[in-house]
Amino acid sequence: MAVTSSQSQFDAIVFDWGGVITVPPGPIVNRLYRETGVDQKKLKDRQDRYRDDDPDSQFAKLERGELALEDYLHWSRDDLPGAELIWDPSSPHFLFPQLTVISEVVDRISELRERGFLIGLLSNNIAEAWPVVARALALEELFNVVVNSAFVGMRKPEHRIYFHIADQLGVPVERVLFLDDNRTNVEAAIACGMHAIEVKQPIPALGSLERRLENC
Repeated sequence: MAVTSSQSQFDAIVFDWGGVITVPPGPIVNRLYRETGVDQKKLKDRQDRYRDDDPDSQFAKLERGELALEDYLHWSRDDLPGAELIWDPSSPHFLFPQLTVISEVVDRISELRERGFLIGLLSNNIAEAWPVVARALALEELFNVVVNSAFVGMRKPEHRIYFHIADQLGVPVERVLFLDDNRTNVEAAIACGMHAIEVKQPIPALGSLERRLENC
């Protein structure tokens, strides 16, 4: 029998978007970079330099809404021609429409809400991509709270965003179970006192989720 919120140590479950509710983005990103003709050696050099926890990177500033998309695209085009196209909504190589939502995950989210859990969405995103997310998900029906990094001026793995969503949900951080496909984000959530699951594949992660809910 499925665990309800009254039977669980958790009051709220918070989901990342890309790679948790959607198919894993990594293989799609790699394919798009090849299609745009990006120099693969230079791309690897850029990726090796990038750190998810660097608050001053151009991408971090974009995700916090501090840098206009047009300015980010201009910087990226100068830094590595072609790489900017996967973040450009006017490009056929724009990443976000290609991240297919997984119906089994959406169904489970709906079921979890019916079982009494508060449900949150916590996404590092860009403002210009948000209409793609909103079209693919019934946000108001699925989630009690939605936090998009670009709209709140903070991003994962910054600790303040985890406390922000817990506050918006109205629960202590230790009563939140968080799912994300990025290990850095998962480790940051745990450092804040949340419980967390690193998602490698979305559907198998649903089994891990249920086991954590049952572990009372």
